Amino acid sequence: MIFNGHTPESIASLDDVTMYQMQTMYADGLLGNQAIIAGIGKLTAGVFNYIRPATAPAYKLQDTIGPVYDYIYPPETEVQKVEAVNNNLLSFLSQAPGFNASAFGVTNG
Repeated sequence: MIFNGHTPESIASLDDVTMYQMQTMYADGLLGNQAIIAGIGKLTAGVFNYIRPATAPAYKLQDTIGPVYDYIYPPETEVQKVEAVNNNLLSFLSQAPGFNASAFGVTNG
């Protein structure tokens, strides 16, 4: 940031929100390289899927943009996967007549 005209003092005076926005701007590029890569990757996958033989497997976005995929869409951690399953199960069970959330150690709401 100093190369772009900032001083250490001006950087230290920035609030957290502005600093996060600037970090995202630098990480993703000023023009939003993530969106450009994802958009072009989706179009490429669509074209490849259109011209592929019916017996060939379908192309996915991950196939067309390669290792950049994990940067744009970080893989879930094991904890996040377990939490998602637990939340989905709780949502499903809560639809049952007479559901009692306290039996599962959670509160309604």
